[in-house]
Amino acid sequence: MRIPRRALPLLALATPSRAAEPFPARPVRIIVPFPPGGSADISARIIGENLAGQWGQPVVIENRPGAGTTIASAAAARAAPDGLTLYLAYNLSYAATASLYRNLPYDPARDLVPVSAVADAPFVLAVAPGLPVTDMPGFLALTRGTPGGLLFGSTGIGAGPHLATELLLRQGGLRAVHVPYRGTAEVIVALVSGQVAFSLLDVAALGALRAGQVRPLALSIDHPWAYLPEVPTLAESGIAGFSISSGSCLMVPAGVPAPILAQLNTAVVRALAAPEVVRRFAEQGFTAEGSTPEAVATQIARDTKRFAELIAALGLRAQ
Repeated sequence: MRIPRRALPLLALATPSRAAEPFPARPVRIIVPFPPGGSADISARIIGENLAGQWGQPVVIENRPGAGTTIASAAAARAAPDGLTLYLAYNLSYAATASLYRNLPYDPARDLVPVSAVADAPFVLAVAPGLPVTDMPGFLALTRGTPGGLLFGSTGIGAGPHLATELLLRQGGLRAVHVPYRGTAEVIVALVSGQVAFSLLDVAALGALRAGQVRPLALSIDHPWAYLPEVPTLAESGIAGFSISSGSCLMVPAGVPAPILAQLNTAVVRALAAPEVVRRFAEQGFTAEGSTPEAVATQIARDTKRFAELIAALGLRAQ
């Protein structure tokens, strides 16, 4: 269509105003792969409140639990690549899905891309209060001396705590038998009652650990943790070089324009540095930490590779 010459000045004036439209101009949603009330949901709401304040737009939390986080991942991957849909992913679970599930409706390696890291926390190796060990040397001796191996609990086949435990067993030359449960609360009950001997617990168990319901022996990271400062690391306790943590990140559908991705990263990193956000994350046992998208992508790629090898060796498949 030919544009009349007299309309060209008006068109030239209109174009810059459209380009200068602030982002986001509409409400944003954060998809969370777990039910309301848990640590992931709380983390998303803390971030969402800060982002809403920065943007002057509502940030809505959308809980999509089930199928080992793949329901939420698929919903996020199908969203329009306009930056208005964020996904709070747990790095270990996300990295494992490609190897655990057949015929996923999305490609974990291509359909979602990171915005920034969000938070980090260690796993804690804890034992049943009735187990006759008080430190890692005693635990290692008991584990190696038990025919068939001790029983260990986790939050489900292929969940972060399960895979982290399997990595620990392989690196330490240990044997144990997996008993899956439906969440951290069930694992703690199993430990307290002696149904299982040990577990790698995530930050959701911090209250039980501090209250002495179960006995913490070691941290899965390679440095002290302020929330349990007296507990040594696994590397200090006989499993040299072992380190793994329970980190989370925000992702968006692939195809989000680079300028919008950069704006999202800036806003999220700013949110995670805000004193109020840091404080509220600390109350949950998490360390708030923003990052570049590239740093998250590198970590997820590394975890995807090592979990693919582990899952193949164990012959695991999600139910």
